[in-house]
Amino acid sequence: MKSKIVAALLACIVLTSFDGGSKLSVTEKVKEVFKSTQEIRSMSYEFVRHERINGKMYENTAFIKMQKKPIKIYYRELSPNNGLEVLYPHPDDYLKALVNPNGFPYMNLKLDPKGEMMRRNQHYTLLDAGYDGVISVVEHLFYKYKNNINELVDYKGLALVDGRTCDLIVMNNPSFKYVNYAVSGGETVASIAKKYRLSEYMIREKNKELYLDDLKSGDILRLPTDYSARMALYIDVDRRIPLKIEIYDEAGLFEKYEFKKVKLNPEFSDQEFLDTYSGYNFN
Repeated sequence: MKSKIVAALLACIVLTSFDGGSKLSVTEKVKEVFKSTQEIRSMSYEFVRHERINGKMYENTAFIKMQKKPIKIYYRELSPNNGLEVLYPHPDDYLKALVNPNGFPYMNLKLDPKGEMMRRNQHYTLLDAGYDGVISVVEHLFYKYKNNINELVDYKGLALVDGRTCDLIVMNNPSFKYVNYAVSGGETVASIAKKYRLSEYMIREKNKELYLDDLKSGDILRLPTDYSARMALYIDVDRRIPLKIEIYDEAGLFEKYEFKKVKLNPEFSDQEFLDTYSGYNFN
């Protein structure tokens, strides 16, 4: 382990000395991430999630298998509720998820993956597993601010994440602020967040006084202008995938995601997304 750390530090010194402060090379590094994540067909990984909920940071660790097309997900929580399992889609209902709560009510549940029960105390839904959602946010910011992206992005050298050498790239966004937004007919918090690549949870947090599940035309929301005020990406230098992502708002760390033991494009059998698969505890 010491030899790996020494090697990473030496590499950091060498790369930093030759980088010459070139912002163009930094943006190209990030664009490589856009391409490499688009090429992912399936993956398995341990996921460590830190999210700020009502001013408090919540931590959750899980093991995830996912296939993109058609979308199939197996989720097993490791902490705090070790043993909770989720399969999507439910074997009998493609719109629902099968949940083994590993506790009360001591029976499997059929739940809406976008519903309140499955979203409690978390920023994202099960359907956002993998890289597509968070990388789409980064890509949106890059092209939104393409005319001055070189001034916003900074290369911070190398760092070790999960035993792998990563480029640390930071994007500061001085344009981040909150503005008033007039709701149009038919819009929902989810549709607004998707349209402008914002955090749905952040919108809800900033508009608690409104009944957000029944928005009406003309309602005024406080919206962030962008997803984040600052973002740090730890990009695996070999595979060009993010292994850690830190998101900041005006108050500090808003969310942090770590991807460990990542396997790209494994071949899953159909049985691995059934409740009868050996090693699962749905039955």
